Amino acid sequence: MGRASALACVVLATLGACTFTASLSDQARTAVADTVRIQAEAFVAALAARDADKLAGLFTADSDFVYVDQGKMYPDRQALRDAAAGFFGRLRTASGRWDRQHILVQGLGAAAFTGVLRADIVDTLGQPQWTEGKVWTLIYERRDGRWEIIQAHETNARP
Repeated sequence: MGRASALACVVLATLGACTFTASLSDQARTAVADTVRIQAEAFVAALAARDADKLAGLFTADSDFVYVDQGKMYPDRQALRDAAAGFFGRLRTASGRWDRQHILVQGLGAAAFTGVLRADIVDTLGQPQWTEGKVWTLIYERRDGRWEIIQAHETNARP
């Protein structure tokens, strides 16, 4: 699905006019959801590895990228990579697992993942970070045969 058609469907879905997901079989919907779940695990693996390049590589380099963290917007992949490198440099350990999660399949090449990351992160001073977890919404689109995160939003979880 091209960017223009995806944008049109977002607008039209608000009006109830976009029904292309109804044409997907349960098997196809499950396959896309399983693929996106694997992609979300790669996101956690990049966090755990504290590898800013690996993390940034999961995101599109296209101009429609946006990442929002607690109200701060990162306008491109390089800005996200730089922020991640600074954050990872302040960590001693990092790991985590997805807790509650929901995947909304929008077609064979697009889906939204929302999940609560239960993190085990300790900074270089020995202080635990993200103790209540983080909620992420990751919007995936398949581009040139590769699943990429095109938009993301994170916020602190509540107990």
